Amino acid sequence: MERTERVWSFWKSTAAAAITTLLLGGCAEVRDPITPEQARAEVVDAAREVVRDLHADVTEALFRYESCNDQGEPPFRGVVMMSFWMPGVPHDQPADPQRVIAEMTAHGWSTDSDFISHSPTLRKGDVNAIVTVVPPARPGQTFHSHVGVDLNGQCRDTFDHRKDRSILSVDVSSEVS
Repeated sequence: MERTERVWSFWKSTAAAAITTLLLGGCAEVRDPITPEQARAEVVDAAREVVRDLHADVTEALFRYESCNDQGEPPFRGVVMMSFWMPGVPHDQPADPQRVIAEMTAHGWSTDSDFISHSPTLRKGDVNAIVTVVPPARPGQTFHSHVGVDLNGQCRDTFDHRKDRSILSVDVSSEVS
């Protein structure tokens, strides 16, 4: 076998092994796992900070555990999905997206998150915040909130939440308000 064929064969087998490892192993190996309680506290505490820092009036806040892969298997992360009214903005008017982002960055949220989304994404510590400011309402429509924020924690919870139905959303409005 020629040297170039051996080198090519080596790279093909290495690539095949890497692909097999990814397909079979997935992202299940977590080097420094956290408990479900830590995963929950990470995002509920962040939600509480957002509400406090923006002086927001929460209309809804739900917590759930979310799998970090397409198979629905561990690892999981904590997620809080919340919506709220911004202070000083009439409920029939839209909030200013620049103001929301500016206020969050003034309280330590960074705009250099590596989380990919169609909405602005900010980061503070190990939590990503996907911020959606409700656009102006069409005639006849009403607002239910000015802003929606989804807070995603780290993919380090290795407990299988499918076993105890804790992947279902629970209301945490009273904990973050």
